[in-house]
Amino acid sequence: MPVRKSRPRDSLASRQALLDAGAVLFAQNGYKGTTLDALADRSGLNKAMVAYYFKSKSGLYQAVLDQGIGAVLSNVEAADIESLPFEARLTAFARAIASGFNNAPFLPGMLVQDYLAGDQGQRPEAFASLARMFQTTRAILERGQIEGKVRAVDPHMFHLSLVGSLVFFGLTKRFRDNLEREGRLPMSNPDMDEYATFLGDMLGAGLRPQA
Repeated sequence: MPVRKSRPRDSLASRQALLDAGAVLFAQNGYKGTTLDALADRSGLNKAMVAYYFKSKSGLYQAVLDQGIGAVLSNVEAADIESLPFEARLTAFARAIASGFNNAPFLPGMLVQDYLAGDQGQRPEAFASLARMFQTTRAILERGQIEGKVRAVDPHMFHLSLVGSLVFFGLTKRFRDNLEREGRLPMSNPDMDEYATFLGDMLGAGLRPQA
């Protein structure tokens, strides 16, 4: 029957509509501030569909978060950073993360909302997803240390310096763009890739072993 053939396509579209709605609302309002009614209004679907596709609001949140983290880490893998000499590795790493944020522009807002709420411990799966980012930056740092290219530094501080800076840059981009359009930005307005290149170069220089 034609109706039955259309269901898989409709099912995928409905699931994606909920993911898209969640990406916007979780980034704006956080997990607690996003209601099932708001998700239904934004997606144009019945709120019961959240439970149907994702079991719960928490399941939808996890799916959106994994989608964003996956976009970032897949960019890092595609960049083949491990094959580069160390002098180029940190810059390529920063640019890959920045490109991932461009592919998942909702992620910086979600991360900030998640940390502001301080309830990651209530959702271990969400914390595990965020930990994947830290594990990736720590591996980059530790390889540089093994090669003798990086001095001894705390891997968490390195992670916060790199990823935290890119998160803040992505979070404030709309504000800077609005000021620039209005002619009220008394400074440069680099794009994410330009900033990531600067950040990677600066961190690479600062992490070199002291003579």
